[in-house]
Amino acid sequence: MTRRIKATCKGFTLIELITVIIVLGVVSVGISGFIRTGVDIYSDVSERDQLLGNSRFFVERLNRELRMAVPNSIRVANNPANTIQCIEFVPANWVTFYTSLPKAPDLSTAVTVVEIAGNPAGYQVNNGDFAVVYPTQSSDVYNLGNNKRQEITACTDSDGNCNNVADPSDTERTAELTVTAAFADYSPASRLYFATETVSYCLRDIDNKVYRHQSNIFNDVQDIYTTGGVLMAENLMNNLGLAEQQAFRVIAASLTRNALVQVLLTFELNEEIVNYSNEVHIPNVP
Repeated sequence: MTRRIKATCKGFTLIELITVIIVLGVVSVGISGFIRTGVDIYSDVSERDQLLGNSRFFVERLNRELRMAVPNSIRVANNPANTIQCIEFVPANWVTFYTSLPKAPDLSTAVTVVEIAGNPAGYQVNNGDFAVVYPTQSSDVYNLGNNKRQEITACTDSDGNCNNVADPSDTERTAELTVTAAFADYSPASRLYFATETVSYCLRDIDNKVYRHQSNIFNDVQDIYTTGGVLMAENLMNNLGLAEQQAFRVIAASLTRNALVQVLLTFELNEEIVNYSNEVHIPNVP
């Protein structure tokens, strides 16, 4: 007797395959959308973090330097086309008090100050540095003709020098500066500021960057730097042609408060925007 075995063919039908393809397609679209959203969020966060890091560094450094500026040395200027704006100031190397000071028409050139040796900043007086006394306006700092800033030609104390090493045998704790001429006024608080150079921060519309410049104190007219400098920040989008988007504003001191500097900055990178509105309080007074 012959037995017949019926062969059975097993597999997927066309409808089943199409159904699986559709389901996989729907799942893939959902997964890819989820992944794309995550990548976009990561990219946005990275760009914002980059903007915040760069801008925070620049703003913090500017704040620290402005707080150490010689009183009334801060000034702001734009170029005629309003495409560059610079804020300039004279950093104070060190501040001390004087016990005697020649005032015009006195012909003496000797100034007695509290000893500078051993100061925490490590400042050491050098020939060519300047002594600034009672500057009440920016021209007092930048214009030698106002006789509020005099060049230091020598510095001595009781141990025969004026270096940064405190001498225990120096009981007087004073030093004597030799300056080029007498000063125009006394300081009500007997303050004397040491300074050497100017610092400028210039925002340029042409490349949306801020550059830092250093130069000697020699010009009564503020310099507008069009090239050079050290790059401090980029991706700035301030429109300097508009008054409300000026990056730097100086508010002069009054009888009830010290001077203020307003810093308004807009950073933008790939449509990520960070705005800074900052006020820097200037603690130093004449």
